[in-house]
Amino acid sequence: MDITAAMVSKLRDQTGAGMMECKRALVECSGDLEKAVDLLRVRGKAGAEKRAGRAAADGVVAAAISGPTAAMVELNSETDFVARNEEFRALAASAAEASASAGVGDVTALLAVRLAGGDALQHALDGVVARLRENIVLRRCALVRAGDGELVNMYVHTVTHKIAVLVRMRGAPDNPDHMAAGRNVAMHIAAAKPRYVRREDVPAEVLERERQVLAEKTRAEGKPEAAIGKIVEGRLGKFYEQACALEQPYVRDPSVKVAQMLKPVGVELLEFRMYVVGQE
Repeated sequence: MDITAAMVSKLRDQTGAGMMECKRALVECSGDLEKAVDLLRVRGKAGAEKRAGRAAADGVVAAAISGPTAAMVELNSETDFVARNEEFRALAASAAEASASAGVGDVTALLAVRLAGGDALQHALDGVVARLRENIVLRRCALVRAGDGELVNMYVHTVTHKIAVLVRMRGAPDNPDHMAAGRNVAMHIAAAKPRYVRREDVPAEVLERERQVLAEKTRAEGKPEAAIGKIVEGRLGKFYEQACALEQPYVRDPSVKVAQMLKPVGVELLEFRMYVVGQE
C-alpha cells in the first residue's frame, strides 16, 4: 500500500523517531501503525515518551469540585493567543464548575446547563466566540464521584493550564492530611503520566503486546532463547514502574514509590482521570 506523509507524521508523533525511520517501518509493516510502533521500539528508535493521539488543537483544561464530585473539561481554541486569553480561561473554569455542580459528564448535556449568571453554557460560549473571533469548542468533559469512605481531589497545572488530573481515593474528605495526599498524588500523576493505577489494571492484551516487544528486543540483543522468557519477566518490572501510578517513584521523593508515600497517611488511590490538551 502507499505510505502517505500523514501516516509517517502520525508515527513520528507517537514515537519521536526520524521521518525516514518511520517511513521504513511503515513500509515493512504494510502500513500497520501499531506494528510499526512496535518495530521501532524493538530497534530502539522510539522515544521514551510517546505522544499518542496528539491533536492539532490548542486550548486549556480546567477542573472543579462540588461535594463528592470532581469534574474537568477541555476547551479548545485555534491559537495559543486565545488559549491565554483571560475570558477564554474563565469560560473553561465556568464549564468545569457547571459540570461538577450539575453532575454532568457529557458535552452535549453540559452545553445546555445554565451557569451562575443564568445563561446556558452554549450561549456563553457563543458570546466568547463572537468577541474573540475564533472557533472555540468544548471538546470533552469527565466526572469522578466519591462514594462512602472516599474523597475526590484534583490538580491543574496553573502556569500552562494544559494538564489536569482528577483522583478518587479511599479516605476521609474532612481529613486535611487525606485531602493533601489526594492533591499530592494528583500532582504526581500530572508529572509522571501513568496509564493505570496498579499492575492488575493493565489489560491482558496490553501486557501481551509488551511481552512480545520485550521478547523481540531481548532476542535482537543476542540473548539465549532459553533465557528470554525469564529476562522478559524481569524487564516487565520496568514497564510496571513506568505505567502504573502506585509503582512509580514519587516525584517529590524518588526514594519511595507512590504506594509507600500513601500508606502512612492511611489513604488509597482508587481511580484517576487525566486530560492533556490535544491528546486522547
